[in-house]
Amino acid sequence: MICARLVDPDDSVDFPGNEAEVLGRPLAAYPLLAAKGSEQARRLYAQTTSQPVRRIAVQLGAIIIDPPPAVEDGPRATDTARVLSGYRQIVDDLKAEKGELELLVLLFANTGAVNTSVIDAGVRALLDDANLDSAATVSPYDRWNPRRAFRESADGRLIPYAECLPDAGTPWFPDWGAAVLRPRVLDALKPESAELSWLGEKILPLKQVGGGPVDYSWQVPKMEYWLKKQGVRDSPRPEPIPKLAPAPKPDRRPANAGELLAAVDRA
Repeated sequence: MICARLVDPDDSVDFPGNEAEVLGRPLAAYPLLAAKGSEQARRLYAQTTSQPVRRIAVQLGAIIIDPPPAVEDGPRATDTARVLSGYRQIVDDLKAEKGELELLVLLFANTGAVNTSVIDAGVRALLDDANLDSAATVSPYDRWNPRRAFRESADGRLIPYAECLPDAGTPWFPDWGAAVLRPRVLDALKPESAELSWLGEKILPLKQVGGGPVDYSWQVPKMEYWLKKQGVRDSPRPEPIPKLAPAPKPDRRPANAGELLAAVDRA
């Protein structure tokens, strides 16, 4: 079975939380809705300690995972630890049903920059190519190219961060929209493994433009712009959680989160 799972890294600096509204809807609702529209993901999980995000996830049909305290606090509160803690529960759930996890679609509650079509594209790529370890959404940010960065020297001066780094072209940064992962890669990891090691070595880029998490309030307009470019409209109603649209007919599924939300608002 292919499952999707929302992780809620509510570690923003001055943003009020992933339940806060973006275009009139909770930010955490967007990745959940993208997964709900997927042709591939058959079950949805959400790992969070936030009561508002839990309510959003339950209303959208997710199974709640309670993260262990060690994962949320202290030195083990890393992305890798969060990924692995929920992964083990999903594997155990499916084993109890005599099933098996084929792929895991990882989503993050602090970004809405993901849609259904990119999730399904990543899943199809891994199903078609057994050599791939993962597929992950990435966005180009040449402004943050390491060749343009500095570091502080021992005497307090700025020196080039990577003096000998060749010009390798535009850097593509993980934008935390979605990642499709193989169990074999996750099985080889430990909570203290390096950040992003859960992507493995053979990573297919799912290229986007302008993706990224919301850590500061000033990033909200950027996220709203991204969503509107995908066809998402401001919610015409003050409801904090959109009602799900009726199940689509077999010959047509929503292509992306924007289309699904448009169907929701028409209902």
